[in-house]
Parts: sequence; structure tokens; C-alpha cells
Amino acid sequence: MKKFIQKTIIFLVIGALFIGSLFLSTLTIIKKKSNFTLKAPVKNVIFGHSHPTYAFNDSLINDFKNLAQSAQSNFYSFIKVRNVLLNNSSIETVFIEFTNNQISEIMDSWTWSDANISDRLPHYLPLMNKDEIQLLYEKNSKAFLSSSSKSFRINLINILSNNFDYTSSKIGGYKSLTRSTVDSILSDELKNNTPNINESYNELSLSYNKLSLINLEYLEKTIDFCTDNKIKVYLIRSPQHKKYQGLRNEKEFIKIRNERFKSIEFLDFNNFPISNSHFGDLDHLNAKGAKIFSNWFNELMQKGLLTEENKQMFINREIEKYKLQNID
Repeated sequence: MKKFIQKTIIFLVIGALFIGSLFLSTLTIIKKKSNFTLKAPVKNVIFGHSHPTYAFNDSLINDFKNLAQSAQSNFYSFIKVRNVLLNNSSIETVFIEFTNNQISEIMDSWTWSDANISDRLPHYLPLMNKDEIQLLYEKNSKAFLSSSSKSFRINLINILSNNFDYTSSKIGGYKSLTRSTVDSILSDELKNNTPNINESYNELSLSYNKLSLINLEYLEKTIDFCTDNKIKVYLIRSPQHKKYQGLRNEKEFIKIRNERFKSIEFLDFNNFPISNSHFGDLDHLNAKGAKIFSNWFNELMQKGLLTEENKQMFINREIEKYKLQNID
């Protein structure tokens, strides 16, 4: 019996070592062979969460690639940015979405909640450094461990199928939003005399008014990485409906921007005039709105937006021109 137990323990140890070795090998292979080279070289790219994902139709914007992804915190965006930039020497300018909900504590859950770790970790784990792995493990060890096994399965399949491409669906891109629900949202608010919260987070909750220090920290890391690699970086804010409840932290948003990101130029398109029918909801453009905004943004770029000394003044002036040209 004693010998049987000893043999069983040895077998289990050897099995664990084999699986652990295989797991680490898959991470190493994926990291070494991962492909972040864009299909066509571009000078300008944008990163961020769902706001730019639905706002910037890059098929309508010259020399521009949308690499934003819905519900993505700056933690994961940073990992993506450093891999994209190191593998695409044509990139000269990076736009990073910086908007009201990104200063909120809700971004913490976008980084290490069960759902977000389960969704992101399988693709991002091979690309993480020691500090990034440690952060997720400390914040949510249970989800990290369970998602690591999921990562192992997915990465093993990718290796066996010779699939190392991160430039398709894994790292984001423009998405077309077909819905148009603003009128119904505003009608419900008026009828019920209370804001209609149609997001996965609640802009009226107490957590919305607390800061996500980790999200701000990783935005700073992303900016530093861009500047260290001689890439010009701009913070940018996509259009949002004036009735969007997330705008209620505007004073705090401006304060944070002035305190932590004053040296980085901020391109604010929040007040671009879009009709209700061209919003998918109160903070996302639908496909029709994205077409209008993207064509207009492309015109601004062609007019030399990035060469203007006062870019926001130029943007505001062009917005007023657009309003005059599109009076009903």
C-alpha cells in the first residue's frame, strides 16, 4: 500500500510537471509567433473601448485603422498598443479614447471581473509581463486560474492550427451598430421621470463617482510607451448624446485631464451635432451616425487637423461650419 501511494504521488507530480511545462510552452510559442502586422500599412490608429469602436468607420477614413474594442479597459489596451506599435513601423500617430466613463471605478471591473478575465485572458495572457499577470492574479485569483486553463486550450488549438494572427477579431476594429433607441430611451425617461440606464454599468451608482486609479495608470503607461517610441499620441473623445447620464461627472473628468494629462493634446468631438436617429443609444453612434462622423473626421484630417497649432479651436470652428451647412 505504501509503495502504491508513493507511485501515485510520483505519477501525479510528473503529470503536473508535464502539464505545467506544456502550458508554459504554449505561452512561449504564442508570444514568439503572434502576428500583429496590419494587413495594410497605415499612419494613424485609434485605440479604446466601445465609443470609438462604433464611431470611427475606418473604411471611410484615409490612412487610418480602428483597433478599439468594446468593454476594453486601458490595462488590455496597453498590452495591445505595445504589440501593434512594435510590429508596424508605418504608424506615426496614435489616438486614444479618453472619455467620462474611463475615469470611473467601473473600469476596475472591466479589468479583473470574472467575465472580463474570462473573455480577455485567453488571448492576452501570452502577451503579458510578470507585473500584469501578478495584478490580475492578486485581484481575482479564482477567475485568473480558471481562465488560464481556458487560455491553455485556446492557445493549444491555435498552435495546432497554425493560427497566430491577432489582427483580425482578437484585437478589435470598427463595428457597425444598427439599432436606434435614443427616442425610446428619452421617452421612457420622461414618462418615468427617471434616467433609463441601458448599459452594463450604472452611471448613477456610487462607484461611477469613484476613480479607477488602475485605468488612469495604464493610460499613462500607454502614453509613455508611445512617446518613448517617438509616436505622436492624442487623447480623443467620441460624440456622446447631450442627455447621456455618463456626462454628469464632466467636472471631475476635466479636472483629471488637466491634472494628469495636461501635456497631451485632447481632441474633443463630444459636441459634434448628431441627430437622435444617428445614435444607437445615448453614448454610441450607430452605422448611419458613424458614416456621417467618419466622413467629416476624414475631411478634417485632410484639411490638416494635426498640423493646426490650436487643434481644438479648429475642431470647434469646423463643427460650427457643419451646423450652418446642415440646418434643417
